[in-house]
Amino acid sequence: MSTTINKLKMAIIGGGRRCRSLLKILETGKLTGLQVEIAGVADINPDAAGVVYAGKKSIFTTQNYEDLLSIPGLELVINLTGKVDLSNDISEKKPDSVSILNNKTSKLFQEIVKAVLDSGEQIEAQKEELKLSHSFIRTLAEVTVVGAMVLDLNKRVIWINESALKGSRIRRDEALGKFCFQISHNSSRACDLDNSFCPMKETLKTGQSSHAIHEHIYGDRPVYCDVSTFPLFNSHGEVAQVLEVIRDITEELNDRVEKRTMSIKKDLSRLVQEDKMISLGKMVASVAHEINNPIGSIINFNKYILRSIEKGVPDGNELEEFKTYLELSIREAQRSGMIVNNLLTFSRQQPMETKRIDLSELFDRIVALTGHKMELSDIRCKLELENENLAVLGDYTQIQQCFTNFVFNSIDAMPDGGELAIRAGENAGEQTVQVEITDTGEGIPEENIDRIFEPFFSTKSDTSGVGLGLSMVYGIIREHRGEIKVDSVPGKGTTFVVTLPAAEQEPLEKQ
Repeated sequence: MSTTINKLKMAIIGGGRRCRSLLKILETGKLTGLQVEIAGVADINPDAAGVVYAGKKSIFTTQNYEDLLSIPGLELVINLTGKVDLSNDISEKKPDSVSILNNKTSKLFQEIVKAVLDSGEQIEAQKEELKLSHSFIRTLAEVTVVGAMVLDLNKRVIWINESALKGSRIRRDEALGKFCFQISHNSSRACDLDNSFCPMKETLKTGQSSHAIHEHIYGDRPVYCDVSTFPLFNSHGEVAQVLEVIRDITEELNDRVEKRTMSIKKDLSRLVQEDKMISLGKMVASVAHEINNPIGSIINFNKYILRSIEKGVPDGNELEEFKTYLELSIREAQRSGMIVNNLLTFSRQQPMETKRIDLSELFDRIVALTGHKMELSDIRCKLELENENLAVLGDYTQIQQCFTNFVFNSIDAMPDGGELAIRAGENAGEQTVQVEITDTGEGIPEENIDRIFEPFFSTKSDTSGVGLGLSMVYGIIREHRGEIKVDSVPGKGTTFVVTLPAAEQEPLEKQ
């Protein structure tokens, strides 16, 4: 598994000699416990030693410290000027995601840097650099807004900062010596024993930083956390401890999910309409022959009447025969008009809204539009509704398209003919209506039964078209506070059972 190296993005205010010294120390790479990226340096004097050195290293420099606060991904600001008013001003203007070392901490930090520079002997310098590394890490970890703790090789806590303690709701003395999973997961088992990826285990294995998303328990509240681990090496280059940084990303994930949900809902009307056009194309191909036959009869009747009239004035028997032909022509024209009207109604773009839906009218329309296709496929259709006033609550366009998908799926499942049964009735005492769509087709293979509601899953060929798909049908039914189940036996058929909220018994509005 590949690992990513996380860097702390930091900016410095005060570009004097101490700034230049800090840049040189970081440049040596001896701070092995944490990698730092200097994102910018600010000083009112553009000729300050640290500013000039930063410029040579292609680091962003500015005379206005406020420019640093707009650097993308900035995490920490260090004030090396020693000015209290400047630190207070930065604290007021900085984003919440950016931390700042206060004056006392900055002063301590400066003294640590100075101590390293003034050390004359190499061994002492190495010791001071090690102290600096430890102090630097501890200082950063203590002031950061995210949780942090240092673990030994057995995953026991040997240090923990205030942010991590705040999340775990226990005292520091209680946390020390406990396993990390006892604090973060409120569990007696290591996270990798529950098939979760453990970034610390990966860090100990590779000697590099690692990363994972975990669900932690803060008190009685589950939260999602971004967990990053960093190796801390001893003088022999061996991993002696591990720094674990924990950032609560629950709100960030919730925002992403909410935005994604809003986007899906926004596009749902378009998706349903596009699917209706796919279904409409199938229906048009099916009913074209059904409409063509009565039109042919009407043309033949009228041609016969016209030729008879051209031969002379018709007698009484011929007039009666003409009357019969005209009545047949009117009925055939009306039947064709009704088919066309149903197609137009089905294809119409309607606003998404929740209302009472008359299932009797809805299924009559669906069966009328698909009846000829079923007849050509040698499929018998049985429509059994418990009563005439059976109604559900929902969006008519979405519910109509869901059940149309079920009917087409059943037709496709019976290429050699069969029987399609649509049954609906109320669930007593539950204020719901249950609809069953049963076919005697090929059935669904056992290995696919658990996947039919997955997005993009289909056993149809590319030329068949996938339409709305059962995954979207499943989503629409759940959005309507309903349920959908499937029972299938390969070679014998499939039954889809849909449960939807029942509408109150009021006069129904025909679509």
